[in-house]
Amino acid sequence: MTPDERIRAFLARKEVKPGTSRLEPYTEAIRVLRKRHWTYQQIADALLEEFNVSVAPSTIHAFLKVRRQRARTSQGDEAPLPTPSADLAKAPPRRRFHLDE
Repeated sequence: MTPDERIRAFLARKEVKPGTSRLEPYTEAIRVLRKRHWTYQQIADALLEEFNVSVAPSTIHAFLKVRRQRARTSQGDEAPLPTPSADLAKAPPRRRFHLDE
């Protein structure tokens, strides 16, 4: 059995695990609240009060960030790579240590 066949057999035996977040049902509510300038902490507090969903504000931030990135890549709009400005390219290298001073 070749390595490729072994890999295919292994993958065929393994179950598919769900990759959905527990915040998925509240995606639209979270987006609307962010558009209304709610902080991540306020959204986390509201989710706990209204839906008994306890999450950290950083979790909400990461949740939205991932979906924003997925939306960009699915539309074909990839973020442009940062390019150094002309001023930085002309600047001399900075000294890390100032032993003479």
